[in-house]
Amino acid sequence: MASAVSKTPMLRAAAARGFAAQAKAASAGCGSSEPQCSNLPNKLSVASAEPNAAVARVSIVYRAGSRNESGDNLGASHVLRAASGLSTKTATSFGIVRNLQQVGGSLTTTADRETVTYTVAVTKDHLETGLKYLEAAATGQVFKPWELADLTALIKTDLSRVPLEVRAVESLHKAAYHSGLGNSVFCPKYQVGKHSSETMQHYFEANCSASRAAVAAVGVDHQLLVGFAQSLNLGSGKGSDNKSSFNSSEVRHERGGNRAAVAVATQAAGWDNLKDCMAYIVLQHAAGTGPVTKRGGNNGALTKQLSGVNSSTLCSTYSDNGLFGFVVAGDAKAVGKAVEAGVKGLKSLNVSDEDVARGKAATLGWVVDYVENHSTLAFDLGEQAALLGQVYKKADMVAAINGVSTSDVQSVARKLASAKLAVGAVGNLNSVPYLCNLN
Repeated sequence: MASAVSKTPMLRAAAARGFAAQAKAASAGCGSSEPQCSNLPNKLSVASAEPNAAVARVSIVYRAGSRNESGDNLGASHVLRAASGLSTKTATSFGIVRNLQQVGGSLTTTADRETVTYTVAVTKDHLETGLKYLEAAATGQVFKPWELADLTALIKTDLSRVPLEVRAVESLHKAAYHSGLGNSVFCPKYQVGKHSSETMQHYFEANCSASRAAVAAVGVDHQLLVGFAQSLNLGSGKGSDNKSSFNSSEVRHERGGNRAAVAVATQAAGWDNLKDCMAYIVLQHAAGTGPVTKRGGNNGALTKQLSGVNSSTLCSTYSDNGLFGFVVAGDAKAVGKAVEAGVKGLKSLNVSDEDVARGKAATLGWVVDYVENHSTLAFDLGEQAALLGQVYKKADMVAAINGVSTSDVQSVARKLASAKLAVGAVGNLNSVPYLCNLN
C-alpha cells in the first residue's frame, strides 16, 4: 500500500511567497548555474546553484557545531546529529524513513565544529515530499526521552570507530583551543547517555534559530528556495559562537599497544582573512598531503622528511581561526623521531617557485572537483551561507588561488619559525617528546 505523502501543496505555497517578494521571477529550473545568495529580514541566508541538476539536494544548516557547547552539555552536537531521524512534532521516525524511501530519497545529517547540516536528496518530481520531511527533521525536534536512550548504543559505536589519527587531531584541538573550537566533535565517553530531553531542547532552541541558519540547495530554483525558507518556523535564539584563542599546550592519551599518532600545529588564518587562508592552503599542498598514487611516495616539501611513518600536512580552517601543522602515525618506536623531524622541518620550511606552483595546481584541482560534485557543492554552499552570510563563486575561488604568489606563501611559512606549538598525541607515547622539548 502506498503511503500518504504530503497532501498540502507546499511547493505551490512556497513558490507563491517567493515570487511575491520579487518583481521579476524566473521560472523553475531555468535560473543561472552560478551561486546565488539572499539574506532574509530574519537574518536567514538562502543560497543556491545549478538549478537544472537532475537531483535536488536541499540543506538546512545551523551554526550549532561543537564549538557552541558548554561544559554542561558537551557532546550535544553529536547527539543532535544522531537524533536526526527521530520523531518530530509532525512526523514519526518510521514515517520519515518510509516516505523518503518510497520516493527514492535520502536524509543525512553531518556535524563539525561549527555547523550541523540536515540534507535531503530527491528527484525533482518528489521535491515536495523531500522538503516536507527535511523541514520536519530539521525544525521540529522533540527529543523524546525513550528515543534519546535508544541512541546510547549508536553513539558508543560511533566512538569505537574513531581512528587513532582522528583522535590525535581531536586532542590537538583541545590543546590548542581548550574550549570552543577545542570541543570535540565526538561526545565524551562520560557524557554518553546523559543528555536529557530538556538539555537537548535547550541546545536546539538556543543554536538552531533563524539568525544562525542557512538554507542551501543544488537543483532547485532560487526563488522557490527563498519561498521555502520564508515558510520555515524557526526560533529566535541567539546562541554563542564561543570565540577561541590559540594556546601552546599539549594533550596526551597513553593507550599502550604498538602504534601512536601525533598531531602538531600552530595558529593559522581563518576564512575571515581569505588571502592568508588561501596562502596556508597552498602551503599545505606544497608541503605534502600524502601519496597521490597507490604505493606512491610522500614527496612534499615537509612530508618527504618524515620517513618510516604515515604523514600528512594539516590545515584546519574555521570562520575566525585555523591550525597549520602535520600529523604522523605508525609504529610507536618510529613516531617519536618523526615528530622531532617534523617540528624541525616545520620551523625551517622553505618553498620554491616550483613547490608553490605544484601547491596551487593541487589546490585548484581540489577546489574545482569539490564544487563540481553536486553533493559537496550543496554542503559547501550551506557552510558559506551560514558562517559568512555570502557564497563565493567558483571563478572567485579560482582567482583567489591564482592570486597567491610565492612571496605570499613564503611569508606565512616564515611565521612558522617562531610560532608556538600545540600537540595532541594518542597511543604508545614512550618515544614521543613532550612539548617543552619541541618549542
